[in-house]
Amino acid sequence: MNNIKYAFLYSLLGVGLLAASSCEKFLDVNTDPNNPTTMPAHNRLIGAITTTSGSSMWRGEREIAGVTQYGVTKLLTGTNRNAETWRFTASYFFWQNAYVFTMPNSADLIVLGKKENNLHFAGAGQVLLALNLGMLADQYGSIVARDFYDGEAQINLLPKMEDQQSAYAYVDSLLADAILKFDGANTTPLNYSGGDIIYQGDVNKWKRFASSLRARYLNHLSKKGNLYNAANILAACQNGFNADGMDAQFAYLAGGQQTDENPWASWGGFTDATNPRYFTWSQFFVNILTKFPVTETSYQDPRISRIMKPAASDGQYRGLRPGAGLAGGMDGGGTFTNEADYGPFSKSGYYTNVTSPFPFITYSEVKLIQAEASLRSGNKADALAAYREGVSANMRKLGVGAVEIAAYWTAQDADGLTAHFDNQTQGLSHIFRQKYITQCLNPETWVDMRRMDYSTAIYGPSLRRPANINNVIFDVGNPNQWIRGMVYETNEQNRNPQAVGDNSEKYRLLTPLWWDTP
Repeated sequence: MNNIKYAFLYSLLGVGLLAASSCEKFLDVNTDPNNPTTMPAHNRLIGAITTTSGSSMWRGEREIAGVTQYGVTKLLTGTNRNAETWRFTASYFFWQNAYVFTMPNSADLIVLGKKENNLHFAGAGQVLLALNLGMLADQYGSIVARDFYDGEAQINLLPKMEDQQSAYAYVDSLLADAILKFDGANTTPLNYSGGDIIYQGDVNKWKRFASSLRARYLNHLSKKGNLYNAANILAACQNGFNADGMDAQFAYLAGGQQTDENPWASWGGFTDATNPRYFTWSQFFVNILTKFPVTETSYQDPRISRIMKPAASDGQYRGLRPGAGLAGGMDGGGTFTNEADYGPFSKSGYYTNVTSPFPFITYSEVKLIQAEASLRSGNKADALAAYREGVSANMRKLGVGAVEIAAYWTAQDADGLTAHFDNQTQGLSHIFRQKYITQCLNPETWVDMRRMDYSTAIYGPSLRRPANINNVIFDVGNPNQWIRGMVYETNEQNRNPQAVGDNSEKYRLLTPLWWDTP
């Protein structure tokens, strides 16, 4: 990550830590009342939101976009292809970004909100903290949860790890308590200083944000037998986002510095003409957008033109196979090997333009979670209704008109959609392919692919492991061996080895997380 981007937020963090240190008493004799050493909660909210997006979620997704086969590089050599060929080491920095640069902002926001009796700020801090902890647990498994910096005591450099089940319980408790706090006392409006850049002070939407996240994490337990409770998931969905315009997302700006722009469109090597991190979209994604689930009937989803650009050479949509590079041609076929035969990744459409918002969780995702839980509980009618609304909501968001949406459903119905939902696997294929589209460039997609065991019955026959796969860790001859988790960062491994345990690539990349096992 480009640390310069968030220097002003690190300064906020530094102020918060300074205020909690023993130096504060020494400096009290020279306190300037016009230049306080602590900040009110309303001035901390914007930092907690911004770092959650740019420092945590962006860093947690930058390489995962290669694992989930959204983006593909064009070269067969160099570090840019490491993610898409699963060559991960302890130099992956999501862990540091979340714990050092992001979550202290949320922890301080919680403490300040409580001290000021501004419980809405404390609730917002808990929602953002829960989101960060959830993302960490979904990539690493065991994480530091309750033993993390609490906003008052000094940071523990040798914290205790909690297993993922315990961390998930803590995440759910943070969200449940946040919902109560949004109904509690508050003397300063959430957007008092313009810091609520998500909802502009709308507390009801924050409550629905918290419930939507609860639905997401409860739904992750689909492999855990009795721990998967469809009724609880559906209740959380009911209290979650219930209309367009509620998405929790970070809005990027146009006309400012490069760091104000969506990072998929700008910095980080994406505009390097000689070796962009992701050169084009994958053929797998093109297939998702041009074929119906179950039957593989050809049909061009109207969103494809909103998400990606066609090839300059002939106006066709095509992509590369991960790991094969431009030399491999379309999906490794070797037919199209010129750059002009592929549309660009950066600045190509809704998700990678300069001002493209970066969603934490959306109304569309909530409806598709509802569809899955309804299908698993045997309620076909509700599953179908939620599925249709989840897909339609994403289409509306991407600017697809009513006529195109209606034509899409006419074609799906003619292809046997209703009958497909009589079969759980076929119904899930519809739901998870749509989640792949609607959650584009969100780390949540990797959770879904692991929950579904990278099944071609779900994602279609074009889902394959990458070419030139990391053959030191993965068995080249076993197409069913997929990446399951992430390696802890070097700093944590060296500083806190007893808590980290076995951090070898062989163990970490191949070992399923708690929710990924029966």
